[in-house]
Amino acid sequence: MMTDRLFRLCMLFLIVMNLSFQWPVDNGRITSVFGESRVDHFHDGVDMVCPDGKVYPLDEGELVYLWDRSMFPLDAYPGGGNYRVLKHGGELYSLYLHLQDGPSFREAYGKRDQLGLIGNTGRSYGTHLHFSALNRVERTSLNPLKILPVPGDRTPPVIGGVFVRVGDRYSAVREGASIHLTRHYPLLIDITDSMGGRERLGVQTLVAYFNGSKVLEINFTTLEYSKNELTISGNKFHDLFDEKGYYKIGNISYVGGLNSLKIVAGDFAGNEAVHEISFNVNLDIKE
Repeated sequence: MMTDRLFRLCMLFLIVMNLSFQWPVDNGRITSVFGESRVDHFHDGVDMVCPDGKVYPLDEGELVYLWDRSMFPLDAYPGGGNYRVLKHGGELYSLYLHLQDGPSFREAYGKRDQLGLIGNTGRSYGTHLHFSALNRVERTSLNPLKILPVPGDRTPPVIGGVFVRVGDRYSAVREGASIHLTRHYPLLIDITDSMGGRERLGVQTLVAYFNGSKVLEINFTTLEYSKNELTISGNKFHDLFDEKGYYKIGNISYVGGLNSLKIVAGDFAGNEAVHEISFNVNLDIKE
């Protein structure tokens, strides 16, 4: 697993050496960001749409793999639909998923050589491009928003509510509330972000304090491929997300009486939102 220090050095190298990295679409709009909940797994890239549908490479690179239905008409689409994989300098690879059918390709691509057109192939719920950046040796997926120019965004995330889930029931935890608990249930936080006013995007950083102690600190900068699943800083998907997409704050030990929670959520442009509540707990735990 890549250490935080090694990751920072790698990212600094990429930023310094590849100032020419470009978004794979012109005039694009981001519809989903890195690290978001996908019901049962992390989203390991960035989704986007654009007016003309044309897809270009992150940077000049060598085509190392592709799949296209027009070449394999008897095969079913894989989950990523039609896709292209390019290798760039070092061990950086870029992936372009859900493209339209199109058999043409090059062995090497310049920055303005068109890779294909945005499509809706594979496991896709609407026309869009899924773009990922990978380090093959480290077996990590890199957050594209850390190596590409971040679009203008002055809107901080919105922390919509705090919940406790008991069975299938979600109960809101509000300021000054009194709740009865029989276990140290995780707290679930509804957090969304937007770059253009309509999206419900995920966040990049999340820090939680419970009764004055830090109980969670996550930065969605890399995802590691480990035993056929994605993890972040050693956390599996269900360590950090509930089925509804709420962020999960575990490792909580309630005390009888007054408890406090502070959430600090940051987006990919550095905007932050802070939410604090205090509530009373009637603790009825049978040891």
